Amino acid sequence: MTTLIVRVQSLLALLRQSPQARVFVAALLSAVTWFAWAFWANRHDIDHAWISGLSQGCVSFITTSVGSTLLEFFYRRIGATLAGRIASVAMVSGCSLAFMVSVHTLAHTPNLLTTVLPVFAVVLLYCSSYVIGLQKIKNQYENNQVEVVSP
Repeated sequence: MTTLIVRVQSLLALLRQSPQARVFVAALLSAVTWFAWAFWANRHDIDHAWISGLSQGCVSFITTSVGSTLLEFFYRRIGATLAGRIASVAMVSGCSLAFMVSVHTLAHTPNLLTTVLPVFAVVLLYCSSYVIGLQKIKNQYENNQVEVVSP
């Protein structure tokens, strides 16, 4: 049991320290989760369910990886202020919504709103919590730097 705890702690440390690890893990979890949702939301027609599920899984992987990377980038550039953090979330979530609607329109997803709206609600929560998490990491880093420097 203690080895499992140590492994989880080392994984969490890696996620705190590595933007690439954070982005990959988030994108993978997003793809699996939203593939399942889109498949279920369109389950009445199995052919459309697979197309919608695969479309949403791919869209989610792409938007989460690109969106998370953009959130990291924007946070470093404009995220120091509340307005900067809000702008980052708005830009990334808006692009994500536009991309999802475009892909599902091209895929002829029959239940477009049922498929996209729950995902978009989670995108807003994800982007907001991601930026809050980046702020916490920054604050923790700065506090550690202060503790090391002070006598």
